[in-house]
Amino acid sequence: MKLFAIALAVLVTSQIQAPDAVPVDQEPQHKVVFKNDYVRVLDAILPPGYVTLNHRHDVDNVSVTISNGRDGADSSRGIGRAGFARGGYAHSVTNSGSKVMRFIVVEVLKPERLNAAAVDLPKHTLETENDRVRIYRVKIGAGESLPSHTHATGWLEVAVNGAKPGSPAWHPSGQNQPLSEGEVVEIEPK
Repeated sequence: MKLFAIALAVLVTSQIQAPDAVPVDQEPQHKVVFKNDYVRVLDAILPPGYVTLNHRHDVDNVSVTISNGRDGADSSRGIGRAGFARGGYAHSVTNSGSKVMRFIVVEVLKPERLNAAAVDLPKHTLETENDRVRIYRVKIGAGESLPSHTHATGWLEVAVNGAKPGSPAWHPSGQNQPLSEGEVVEIEPK
């Protein structure tokens, strides 16, 4: 794991200075699917064998893995992983797998409310918190549901599995949102 982190740091560092990188929304397989004042959401769908253009991520972002491009026993590895990255880097991604690789990339623009408190809600696990974002994971088992809930600030929900994997939905603060069976990642800009 440590070796992977070092290799990734070297790759990202070498890519930061690459002047030929295009903005992320100009990479052909990265499509903007939602935007408001608080977040911009890109759906990156990489077919088997696809190599992205070298592209820049200028804004802090959270990338949620929806599918990893693998088949068989490895097909579920890392699904739902939500990783935060500071903006200001460039990279390219290769799908060397036999299946589609898909990421939902949530660019953190600004919070709906400054200094909003973290929530303590049933089935919510706070996975990441820093000065820019909070990331919660919510898992609802078969036959279960979660009554309507809200956050102290607006949040973006990304379905990991269930009826529409990868579908993003923005919820303003104070809006009640029920959840049913499945797994979602909730991202609060700070």
